Amino acid sequence: MNISKIKSIIKTLSINIVTFIVLIFIINWLCGLFLKSTKTAGREALPNYKQNPELAKAIFKDYNSLKHQYEPFVEWKVLSYTGTTTHVDEKGFRVHTPSASSTDSSTSVFFFGGSTMWGEGSDDQHTIPALFNTLNPNYKVSNQGQLAYNSRQELDGLINLYSKNAKADVVIFYDGVNDAAFLCPSEIEDLPSHRLVPLFRSKLYVERSSFVKEALTKTFAENIIKIINKYSSKKKDSKPLYNCLGEKGKAEEIADIMIKNWEMAHELVTNRGGKFIAILQPAAFIGHPKVDYLTFDEELGKNFSNVYKHIKEKIKAKNYNWVYDLSDKFDRDEYIYIDFCHVSPNGNQIIAEEINEIVKK
Repeated sequence: MNISKIKSIIKTLSINIVTFIVLIFIINWLCGLFLKSTKTAGREALPNYKQNPELAKAIFKDYNSLKHQYEPFVEWKVLSYTGTTTHVDEKGFRVHTPSASSTDSSTSVFFFGGSTMWGEGSDDQHTIPALFNTLNPNYKVSNQGQLAYNSRQELDGLINLYSKNAKADVVIFYDGVNDAAFLCPSEIEDLPSHRLVPLFRSKLYVERSSFVKEALTKTFAENIIKIINKYSSKKKDSKPLYNCLGEKGKAEEIADIMIKNWEMAHELVTNRGGKFIAILQPAAFIGHPKVDYLTFDEELGKNFSNVYKHIKEKIKAKNYNWVYDLSDKFDRDEYIYIDFCHVSPNGNQIIAEEINEIVKK
């Protein structure tokens, strides 16, 4: 075989390979466009927001613009952000504008929780801490909520506060949802844990080749895989997504750890002269709220409910006068939930008023 023929074969192969790569890239890109075109209306279109749909659009636009960074001990925290409806300060905490009648009170109230406390689905002035502050303008209120935090991360956040000599007259933990929903997945094998453990383990201390593989997948195959998974009737494997359905085992362990986190937080706060309040938050899987306009993951609901059953049993057995079960407070004929746990501002108003009554006691 002469040199010219070899060059011709190499040229043909090169052209075919490049053509194939470009073709795969284009197909992946077109699949991305298709996924966007078939995307259903977002939460801003729910009946909860029919009075002001434009504000709802702005709320979720800001929410989808948020970014996070690694934070020691608590794992992650929202980066500083200034939007139309959402403001996060340089320390990573969501802020609101205090009432004009507010005073420079020495009484401080710290609210801890996940995205429900942070205020997903609401503007700055209609989060639980902001609405509580409206009812109590003489208090200095701080929203320590962070997206996806569970009770263990809140305990670390509280320790971080005290390590900086913060003064906390009242500390409120608003929990249940993230401990149940994000610890029940089968991929969470060891407790205590948090939502991003599987992701962190797949990203940290890995070979450089994994980053190359990830980049290639994202560029050439990500959207293709999404469409295949979306329209495929075959299950990937027989392993259940969640494993909190046993009478004994994981569900009870999650409940036990959450109560212990509350007990440790109570000890930290009261030993420093403050008042600690723990609240079991509402969820759409619990009680009889109005949710006929929403669609839920049935399997998650069953696992979630089993964890809540154990939490309620332990709350009843402990009978602490600083623990409050508000899981039924949305059992009313009103549009409140925007998914299985987050709520529109009217839901936050209900909880803020409940907490206000608790604090007055």
